[in-house]
Amino acid sequence: MPPCEVIGLGYCSWDYLGILDHIPDFDAPTESMSDFAISGGGPVATALSALAHLGVRTGYIGALGGDEPGRSALAAFQQEGIDTQRLRVQPGARSAVCFSLVQTKTAKRVILCYRGTTTPLQLDKGDREYIAAARFLHLDGHHMAAAIEAARIVHEAGGTVVLDANRPRPGLEDLLPWVHVLITNSLFPTVYSSESDLETAMGRLLKGGTRLVVTTLGARGCLYRSRDESVRVPGFRVNALDTTGAGDAFHGAFIYGLMRGWPPHRTATFANAVAALNCLALGGRAGLPTLGETEAFLRSEGRAED
Repeated sequence: MPPCEVIGLGYCSWDYLGILDHIPDFDAPTESMSDFAISGGGPVATALSALAHLGVRTGYIGALGGDEPGRSALAAFQQEGIDTQRLRVQPGARSAVCFSLVQTKTAKRVILCYRGTTTPLQLDKGDREYIAAARFLHLDGHHMAAAIEAARIVHEAGGTVVLDANRPRPGLEDLLPWVHVLITNSLFPTVYSSESDLETAMGRLLKGGTRLVVTTLGARGCLYRSRDESVRVPGFRVNALDTTGAGDAFHGAFIYGLMRGWPPHRTATFANAVAALNCLALGGRAGLPTLGETEAFLRSEGRAED
């Protein structure tokens, strides 16, 4: 098999999703959901799925239990064409499972996660060779010791390390020096840096090997900051059904733009489009578009030249 262009090392879950008008209180009468879906989830896992839909050869390093959710998550990877030769299935362990309740009118959601009982990864010789052959490594801060080692391998091999940072985690200060592109949610920069201004906080994160910081802003698009500029890129208006996985889809699409050598503004516009399209279906991966579908959407919005 040829080497994977993008390797993801991180979290994977098996998700159950339902749409309802409001979240009931404990002991309230039974509520009816208007729709229900089952989907693979997890930050790195969904980003890899987005890349696979765009035609990129990807591989996943992570851990699943030998239970039914684990078997389902593995089957979803294989159906999407994501290489799983370095995925660990731990017999007797329980896989991560998430329940996502989506509000009918707003598409906002509440996510309840059971983290499972799989043990942290330890890289072996095969993993190291597999990782070193990739052009890009995508991380989400899970399996931190393995993530730091993998980032160092890719950094030293001349590849690019991308990190999805959604909250401060133990060991993160040891990982960040090996990260080239840092993609965060709207809260992480100010919380991590203790700066109240978002752009100032993003600037504080531009140190060590990090050359670009990108912060997602939901429907408002995103903000990216390099050492030379700070730019807001507007999002797209769509009739969102479910926002689950939108940020993860953005990360995968942003990596696609990096692979193509696009400038940050074009890459951010493309990633905003993929994230918006993913909100049109229920589930973190159900609405992931192909490259052709994304390009057609950008043309329809008059932003193909962005």
